[in-house]
Amino acid sequence: MSKLPTTSTETSTRLDLHRVLDALPDAVATAMQAVFPDQYTPELAEQIARDARARLIEAHPTTAGVRGSEWMARWGCPPWCITDHTDALSPDWHTSAPVETAMRNIDSAHTDDENAQLPWLAAKTVVINDKPQAYGRETRLWLDFGTATAELSPAEGRVVLDALRRFTADFEAVVEHAERTAEDDFEGDPEIARLDREAEDRRIAARTAELAAEADALLAGERR
Repeated sequence: MSKLPTTSTETSTRLDLHRVLDALPDAVATAMQAVFPDQYTPELAEQIARDARARLIEAHPTTAGVRGSEWMARWGCPPWCITDHTDALSPDWHTSAPVETAMRNIDSAHTDDENAQLPWLAAKTVVINDKPQAYGRETRLWLDFGTATAELSPAEGRVVLDALRRFTADFEAVVEHAERTAEDDFEGDPEIARLDREAEDRRIAARTAELAAEADALLAGERR
């Protein structure tokens, strides 16, 4: 199965977005009564919930929340699918809204601007059910790490999750070791660094001249 390029969303969202939308009114009312009891009114809470719902739907237009049962039946969409199947370039499979880290990509091979375009880690559920009577139905988990993607079965995803949990403790030990080691770090002398670069430039220039002279001598000998 190939993966077409996708655009990362700016907001992490639970896979079952329609459940979040359904829970919004009660959640907003409860939060307002706890935090802003003097400002709470049912009408204001409802208005805030409607605004939040509209923003979530705009960011992640789910099949169930926006397009309805007819759309789902036509394209075979699960309720959480956010794929616009009417787009000529859209895939045949179905994708959930991704969950992703707030931290952006940290690849040293890319510029800061390039890294800012991608989350460090992102994951989503994918279902392939085109002509299921012939080819069946397959659920996959796509785990993005920067520009790379792992296409996993749910069981493989569980293995990766367990590995991440174990790695976190080990990585914390490495970070603590690096912090202790960094206590001996210091800035160099800019003037000494300048002189070193100039000396290196002279060495390279001299060696380049030597190689050019050797090449000229070889060419002259071949002509004779």
